[in-house]
Amino acid sequence: MDLVSTNASIVLAVVAMCGGLAAGAVAIALARLIPPRMEVEPHIRPSWWWVAAVLAGGAYGWLVTRSVDSWALLPAFLVFGAATLGIALIDLDHQLIPNRVLFPALGAGAALLAIGSLVDGELGSLVRGLLGGAVYFLILLVVGLIARGGFGMGDVKLALLLGLFLGYLGWDILMIGTVLAVLLGGVASILLLVFTSKGRDAKFAYGPYLVLGAWIALIWGEQLADWYLRAS
Repeated sequence: MDLVSTNASIVLAVVAMCGGLAAGAVAIALARLIPPRMEVEPHIRPSWWWVAAVLAGGAYGWLVTRSVDSWALLPAFLVFGAATLGIALIDLDHQLIPNRVLFPALGAGAALLAIGSLVDGELGSLVRGLLGGAVYFLILLVVGLIARGGFGMGDVKLALLLGLFLGYLGWDILMIGTVLAVLLGGVASILLLVFTSKGRDAKFAYGPYLVLGAWIALIWGEQLADWYLRAS
């Protein structure tokens, strides 16, 4: 039975990797097509940038099965990967998170999570995910108000999508994703302030760091939580 389970996990990971590569391609389409249609000046990137995006999607698909060992949930997490990668690419180039990407992804992600939850009998996880989205949204809203622009409203709204999926996996995963996003974004903003000539006037996209923190938490959140408990 262990061998059968191992083989099933490998098959799931391979399928997820292929789906992740497709998600990377979808993310590129979003990044290249959405901003011009929103009358934002297109940003020219070299070919290797888009190749790296596809490979990042494939790596996400392969690795996310470490936490999501479920065929029923895989479509939801692949949609999440495509949407968040696309949003990160758009935000890096244009410092915006378009509603026309975020809200359809939120609706599709929630619907697919609901279907997967029904199939797996995990409705409690779905409820936790919905609460997680609300909690993460409120956290970033409060921080943004206190920091007076530390987070844009696009970042705050993005927290609904990130919190939904992080919360689905557990409150500890949501906490780790939140902490990582703040740390990664904080370090990047300090480096930008120190090493660029524009200093405080430089535009900073926080969305990619929110996404990166969420991806790390989704993939390695349990290991990070165990490490923290052992260290403390």
